[in-house]
Amino acid sequence: MTSAETHSQRARRNLRQFVKFALVGGTGVIVNLAVFNATMRAWELFTSDNPLSAKYLANALGFVVSVLTNYALNRRWTFRSRGDVSRELPRFFTVSVVAYLANLGVFTLCLTRLGVGPNPSQLVAIAAVMPINFVANKLWSFR
Repeated sequence: MTSAETHSQRARRNLRQFVKFALVGGTGVIVNLAVFNATMRAWELFTSDNPLSAKYLANALGFVVSVLTNYALNRRWTFRSRGDVSRELPRFFTVSVVAYLANLGVFTLCLTRLGVGPNPSQLVAIAAVMPINFVANKLWSFR
C-alpha cells in the first residue's frame, strides 16, 4: 500500500468518524434543548419571573445531560472504544467542560449582545464548539 493510499483511507475513516460524531452531536442537541426547555418551563410554573439566571441554569443542565448521553453514544458507536471508562469519562468530561466554556461565551454573546433568543443562541453555541469536541475527543479522550 502506498503512502497516499494510507493517507486517503485515514482521511475517509476520519470523515466517517466526524459524521458519526456530528450525528451523535445532533442527538445531544435534541437532549440538550429538551432539558433546556423543560427546565425553563418548570421555572415558569413556579414563578412568573424569568431571570437570566434561569436561562443559565437551563443551559448548564442541558449541557450535563447531553454530555453523559454523548459520551455513551460516542464511546460505543463513533470511536468504538473498549478503553477504561474510569480513564475516558473524566477526559471526555474535561474536553466537554472546555467546550462548554466556549459554548457559554458564544451563548452569552448571542443572548446579551446580539439580542438573539435563547434557543437560537443555544444552537449557535453548540455548532461553534463541535469541532473542538471532535478533535480533542478523538486525539485524547478515546485514544
